[in-house]
Amino acid sequence: MKTLWQRLKPEIKQAIRNQEEKYPSMIKGVKIALKENYFWSHLTIGEARDIIYFTDYTYASMSSYDWSYGEKFIIEDE
Repeated sequence: MKTLWQRLKPEIKQAIRNQEEKYPSMIKGVKIALKENYFWSHLTIGEARDIIYFTDYTYASMSSYDWSYGEKFIIEDE
C-alpha cells in the first residue's frame, strides 16, 4: 500500500516542495504526516489544514468531503 506522500497529486507535491525553503519546520511536519499515513482520514485536522495551507486551495473552497477524504489532493489507488 502506498503512503499519502506517494499518492499525492504531482501539483500538490510540488506546491509543498516550493514552500520548503521558506517554511522548513512546517513542511517537514507535513511531509512526515504524509509519509507516515496511508489514509487521509488518519491525519489530524491540524495536519490536513497545514497541507491545504501550502496549496492553491482555500479553506473556504473545501467541501466536507474534501476535508474527510482529501480527494482534491490524492490520486486514487488503481
